Amino acid sequence: MKQYKSFLYLFLGISLVFINSCTNYLDTQPYSFNTVDKLYTSQSGAELGLTGCYNTLNAQTVQGTGWGGSFVAVMPMMFNGGTDEVVVRNGYTDPAYAPFGDLSYTSQNSSIESNWFVLFAGINRTNYLLEKIDAVNMDETRKAQMKGEAHFLRGFFYFYLSLAYGGLPIYTTSVQDPKAKREPIQKVFDLIIADFTAAYQTLPNQASISGRANKWSAAGYLAKVYTYLASCKTNNVGADLKFALNSFDWVSATDMYNDAKTLTDDIITNSGLKLTQHYDYLFRETTGAWQKEESLFSLLGSKSTSNGNYNLLLFWQIPVGAPTAGGGYGWLRPTGELFYKYNASDKRHWHNLTDALLTSNPEEVIEGVNYYLPDTLFTPMQYNLCVGKYRYRDPSSKNISNAWSDGDIILLRYADILLLNAEALYFTGDETGARGRLSEVLARISDDAIQLNTLTSAYYNQDFVTELLDSRSRELCFEGWRRIDLIRFGKMTEVINSLSADKGIWNSIVPEIQSNWTSSKIWFPIPKTDIELSPNLVQNPGYN
Repeated sequence: MKQYKSFLYLFLGISLVFINSCTNYLDTQPYSFNTVDKLYTSQSGAELGLTGCYNTLNAQTVQGTGWGGSFVAVMPMMFNGGTDEVVVRNGYTDPAYAPFGDLSYTSQNSSIESNWFVLFAGINRTNYLLEKIDAVNMDETRKAQMKGEAHFLRGFFYFYLSLAYGGLPIYTTSVQDPKAKREPIQKVFDLIIADFTAAYQTLPNQASISGRANKWSAAGYLAKVYTYLASCKTNNVGADLKFALNSFDWVSATDMYNDAKTLTDDIITNSGLKLTQHYDYLFRETTGAWQKEESLFSLLGSKSTSNGNYNLLLFWQIPVGAPTAGGGYGWLRPTGELFYKYNASDKRHWHNLTDALLTSNPEEVIEGVNYYLPDTLFTPMQYNLCVGKYRYRDPSSKNISNAWSDGDIILLRYADILLLNAEALYFTGDETGARGRLSEVLARISDDAIQLNTLTSAYYNQDFVTELLDSRSRELCFEGWRRIDLIRFGKMTEVINSLSADKGIWNSIVPEIQSNWTSSKIWFPIPKTDIELSPNLVQNPGYN
């Protein structure tokens, strides 16, 4: 078995089996591995190869393994669970997913193994494209753009891998050495910054194919990189672990925040992106045109039943309830702390936190499409308190399984850029400008100046960082950033210890979470199977 997995891992980019793979990034049919040598002999073949790179983002499997290892299922669990936003539902014990909600994950977790495998598969695919594309006889402008997209995706995969695990093996060719060791975070981020910068300088303002990365996708993720590194350095993240591979000692926080300000200023001034008028339209299956106003980069759901990947929100990101009403499982549930983080007049509160969906419930019509309305939520002690941020339409109008969504999921949006700009402004000496950005985000969900003033006053905190982090949580909850925000600002231990077991019905798991938490868990463990296959891989502290 180990020899088989090693073979897959080593030759991933050469094989490129597209299991359930071709999406509406290109309207093509799946290719098998025995055609891979023909991919880079023509422009159409090269485009198919690039489709395979994007496909990794939400492929159900890669090479028939690693089910849900990227954004299909695993990463939303990894980057959201076990914070003051969502915890595992009491009584849910699936060993693949539950440990992310109670912080009991170990190196033997199968989802972590899938995540490591699938993201490195994406890296290998992009490396294969970068190796082969120069020899393809094709339009040179398009070739340059495709290389820019490949650099973006490689930076993207490495960025999320490093957020999860820290230092990593670095591969810039399609040959992955099974004996490769982990390189320090500094070297990993040198590559990430170089890749995102190449994409930022190469890609057009608008991609020629829907759903592809453009200049602003790269700029946005580069700003994410700079604020992440700056805050980790400022707050001495991981210093107590004395683990050199994951050290941020090399970072200049001043330089990083200045660079983040420059990039976010560019996006705000020149991208044409804006806060879309209806907050809830950002999270519905059928409001893609509105989402494009705010999206820097999205995970596309296929619009064709004959091929493509669909997105899976069923596990916990939609309201619980009957599948025939668009309801889900509720494996992760909101905390009472998040409920009370909102002012009662904040519309986001009542959209993001809901009660159950039933087929007996009334429906609302959004641009001609029916959506069931969840039951009203009054307190965090209601049994069906659940995440309601994302919404499936009335399944009777769908031509795919009730479990899946053909809607898009925004991975990085303009509201986040405004909040990153606020952070950069504050740390470069402009607190007034920073608070202005926070107010700009609030204005979207305010009916008038009176309500805006009410929310601004209710949410004001003399400590700007506290207000910033709360603002990010209210706006971006369940979008995969809270865990990272708490870690990079050195707040994870403080927040976990501050949770109260009696603040919400699902807070009953809090004592277990607090017992499981140690500061070493700011990193996920390197999968045990990969360490066994690669003896030069060093495990993160706390998992030996």
